[in-house]
Amino acid sequence: MPVYAWIIVLLGLAWGAAATIYLRRKTRDLRRAQAGLGEAASKIERLEAEHLQKEAYRGNTEDRLRGYLQLLDALINTIPNPIYFQDAQGIFQGCNKVFAKEILGLTRDQIIGRRPLEMPDQIPPDLAATYQRQEMIMARKGGGHSFEAQVHCADGARRDFLFSMAPIQNPGVDAIGTVVVLSDLTEKNRAARDRLQKEKLEGVLETAGAVCHEFNQPLQALSGFLEILAVQRNASEGGPVMERALAQIERMRGITAKLQGITHYETMPYGERTKIIDIHKSSEAGAAGEEKCAGGPAGNAPK
Repeated sequence: MPVYAWIIVLLGLAWGAAATIYLRRKTRDLRRAQAGLGEAASKIERLEAEHLQKEAYRGNTEDRLRGYLQLLDALINTIPNPIYFQDAQGIFQGCNKVFAKEILGLTRDQIIGRRPLEMPDQIPPDLAATYQRQEMIMARKGGGHSFEAQVHCADGARRDFLFSMAPIQNPGVDAIGTVVVLSDLTEKNRAARDRLQKEKLEGVLETAGAVCHEFNQPLQALSGFLEILAVQRNASEGGPVMERALAQIERMRGITAKLQGITHYETMPYGERTKIIDIHKSSEAGAAGEEKCAGGPAGNAPK
């Protein structure tokens, strides 16, 4: 075989070996690339699954939080007592419907974001100043605090309320606001005043009864003695004096009649710092007693 033929064969064999080596190398690179793409696809799928899981968890968390807030709002609105929340700057951050409607006569949207001093038509400045002063006292105490105040309600009535205040604290134990619950004391205070008036009236009636009992007998005796004395003496000698004495006795009888007719407790000033019972206004027989005192002496005076 000629030499050039061997050269051609050798070149063909070399080219074939090189091509084989090149193809194997490319095949190996292709397999590596395919393996890398498979790993990347698996990673992407895993990341997508994790993302979907996080989104589902976030959605469930938001749903639970939204449900909790709705439950909390429903519970607050179920409580019959007025309730409101303020932040550390004294700005309303929430309240229940009872506070909004019955106390201020506004909607919750009209209240949230405002300070008490910004609502002078609903919260008088003196009451708003009382709020601030009591909040400062609570801050100094470092815990719950309560006070009583009269509130002008949305229906125009003035009612007595007990304000029970408590600080709202974050996990760092710093006060970030205040929650206040109002308790209506109007009927309780009225009952206490009525009970006190009744107790005072009972004491007055017992004292008046004892005075009248002890006073009437000597008064009747004195009146009888004066009438006998007036008959025995000449009218010219002591008539005018006897008439004045009998008039005073009738006046004393009128006072005892008023004491016996006391039906309620009412006082009048006596001196600078003292009060005494006003028997004229406290007795139903006051007017009758006055008429009796005015007309009695003339009818009973000796002729």
